[in-house]
This record gives sequence, structure tokens and C-alpha cells, in this order.
Amino acid sequence: MASDPAAAAARHDPAGWTRTLAYRDRSELPFDPAAIASGSPLLFDTTVYIDALKGELATALLTVIASRQILHAAPALAELSLAIGLLDPADARTEATLRPIRDTLARIRPMRVIAPAAGLWVEAAVLSGILSRIQGLARADRRKLLNDALLFLAAEDAGAVLLTRNVRDFDLLLQMKPGASVLFYDRA
Repeated sequence: MASDPAAAAARHDPAGWTRTLAYRDRSELPFDPAAIASGSPLLFDTTVYIDALKGELATALLTVIASRQILHAAPALAELSLAIGLLDPADARTEATLRPIRDTLARIRPMRVIAPAAGLWVEAAVLSGILSRIQGLARADRRKLLNDALLFLAAEDAGAVLLTRNVRDFDLLLQMKPGASVLFYDRA
């Protein structure tokens, strides 16, 4: 889809986005698994990994996950892996915290990992830049939004449904690209 960086940069007109977007009511958002295309693979946002590690995925959601092909995006795996380098190895609690993350990464089949192409990075940067401007986001929130935009576009590029509990960022991205496929969930 978006392998050409110049074309990706031109895909969204920043001048067309001048007003702050309002967050939509929950009833207007895709929370129902029955509403997503049957057979579409799922691409996990980082929230899915974190909630799974904490045992906070609802049984109904686990059933949906078990019935689909699962894809993993390099940016989400990077967010998950940040703790490996960030936590102090000298702290006695670190190993117990990192073991489940390492186990999760070890179970992921490399052929199910997608790495976004340069064009997707550029398009994600444009989308997150527009949203940062019109929503008045703080500088610290912009990098997180860039990663979310990248996951959003990677899912679309792979023909997958992005599974996330992050309603805040992905509601806005869906308003910018309503044809993309996202499934929201709540913690158990």
C-alpha cells in the first residue's frame, strides 16, 4: 500500500484538518467482534500483550483471538520489549518482571511479525503530526501517537483488524481513516 515515502507523505492534506476532533460515544465505536470481517487476521496493539500478561483479557475476547490468525507488528513488540533494557538488572524484582515478556516474545513465530515499510512510517508521521497539531497534544504524547498511527496503518496494510483497548488514540485515527479495521475491547 504505502511503500513510496513521497506518495505516503502526500496521502493526507494537513490543510484539510483544522478543527479539533471530538471523541465519539462508545456506542459509535467498534467494540463488537461480530461486526468485523470474518476470517480477518488480528494484529495486536501493545495493550493486548500487557493485558494478557496480567490475565485481564475477557473470556469472550480470548475466544475471538483463538479463532483468528494472529499477526504481530514490530512497533508493538518494541514497545513491549522496552522494559528489557529499561529495568535495572541489579534490582531483584527485574527478572520476575521480564520473564513473562521474554516468554511472550519467544512464543511469537517470526513469520507472523510484520515490519512496516518506509512509506507507512512516513504516512504515520503525517497522521500523527496532524492529530498532534489539531488536538494540541503535549510533546511527550506525540511519540506514542506516532507508534499508534504506525500500528493502525500496518494493520490496514496487512488486511488485519487492529485489536486494542486504546480508545482515545484509535478513535481519532479512525476518524481520519474511517475505512480501517479496529476492534476495541475492555479489560476483564
